[in-house]
Amino acid sequence: MKYIYLFTISIFLSFTLHAQNVNISNGNVFDGEPFIAINPTNSQNIVIAWQGYVFGSGTGLTIKVKSSFNGGQTWSSAVNMPHIQSSYKSADPSMAFDSNGNLFLSYIDHRESPDSGGVYVTKSINGGLNWSTPVKAIDAHADGTKLPVDRPFISVSSDGSKIYITTKPAPWVPAPNRPYFVCSTNGGTTWQPWRYVDSTGYLVGSLIAAPFSTPTVASNNKFHTVYPSYVPSQNILPQFILASSTNNGTSMSYKNVYASNSFANNDSAKLAYQLIADPTNSNHLVLFFPQNIFGDIDIMMIESYNDGSTWTSPVRINDDPTANGKMQDMLWADFDNDGDIIVSWRDRRNASGSGFITASEFYAAYRDKDSASFAPNFMISDSLVAYHNILAQDGNDFMSVAIANDTLSATWANTRDGSLDVWYVRMHAPTATVTQMSLVESSKNEILLFPNPTNGVFKVESKSNSRIEEIKIYDIQGKLLRTERPNSATTEINISAEKKGTYIIHVTSNGKTSNGSVIKN
Repeated sequence: MKYIYLFTISIFLSFTLHAQNVNISNGNVFDGEPFIAINPTNSQNIVIAWQGYVFGSGTGLTIKVKSSFNGGQTWSSAVNMPHIQSSYKSADPSMAFDSNGNLFLSYIDHRESPDSGGVYVTKSINGGLNWSTPVKAIDAHADGTKLPVDRPFISVSSDGSKIYITTKPAPWVPAPNRPYFVCSTNGGTTWQPWRYVDSTGYLVGSLIAAPFSTPTVASNNKFHTVYPSYVPSQNILPQFILASSTNNGTSMSYKNVYASNSFANNDSAKLAYQLIADPTNSNHLVLFFPQNIFGDIDIMMIESYNDGSTWTSPVRINDDPTANGKMQDMLWADFDNDGDIIVSWRDRRNASGSGFITASEFYAAYRDKDSASFAPNFMISDSLVAYHNILAQDGNDFMSVAIANDTLSATWANTRDGSLDVWYVRMHAPTATVTQMSLVESSKNEILLFPNPTNGVFKVESKSNSRIEEIKIYDIQGKLLRTERPNSATTEINISAEKKGTYIIHVTSNGKTSNGSVIKN
């Protein structure tokens, strides 16, 4: 029987050990889609942002940020980004440092009904501890009913004066859809009018429902972004297209990147793709993407050494046996300051099953700047985690990795402790050894929820026979569904009438309050 314990207390012990991951969020409900950034002026300053659940004023999903100034040994308390309105919820954090150590964070803050809000940008000048008042970069109604506020990615010029954001329509907006571009030329104080990323002759088309655009800025401050396209009159095959600009998006130049009939197509898999630029060579661009060439989804790479004019043939990055039915997804990659590459992903090679619904780990591969090929894959997570159905829901589409001075920092979300939490590891990439880590131990009380997942009926129980005074049940958006006052040590809750999904359980016992979640199948 699956129990979910509540009321977690975290204790940090600083020492070095092999392959130990760190729970950054320490939540009991929902923490996902983390993004990591390393300060180029101080590689010991590491910042992680994610979307997590918060109770109280501004209930619901909120962007949380933690900072470390000693290479991940200890972390600050979480900073919660403010909601523009208390009824809003936040998602999809993305961060970028400029060369002076200023950190920019973009995220969505919006309400679905009635639709309002937008993509906001805030700035920290002290490594993520304090943040400026958020400024709206693009409005939810900028393009009529298309709601261009999903999956904003931020990229910044080296001096921080120019900030670029690409985004796409909300996932429930039916095709045809197009990706969006918006730019600030004064460090995020004001934002220029938005434009579409694609253009005549290089259109996304009506066959791709959610065409997100992955941006980067080259060392010469040229903006690049790659997006998908499937318009038979442009190319009989689905393809990636590169859009570039040297004038803040006023005009874009376009190049065909790669076309194939074997792009990954799976309703469950997290099919992220990413473009990165070499800081040592402005003509060197690299694109990572999932593709099904060998009978299952693999992590593939192509690169260009001439500013995107021509590209290499695809290279398979994961080195498990081909056609073994083991799906790889949820990739992220980064360039080191001297041209080394790190790429990471969710991996299922050691699982007993196949496809999406099976146990998973996280792996990475490293390529030295002077090497023509990647070194053998290595694990960055320390355990094989069983599949949990929360992984198929929204809010768990991305992991993140960054590298500085041959040391990678990676973050992802998994459910090894019963709830979706954000985990972290710091490793020396060439040797795949852990460096300067923190161990998180947990002490949990005797309140538990079971069975979990549930078909509709579950129990809330205190094993110490403490009286449960109040139970509040919320949906994942923070709406209070009902309140129970059992006045006993155990009680049964019935949510059979509710739809499938995650529900937040707020328990008060002996004057103390704790939060947990149940999944209704």
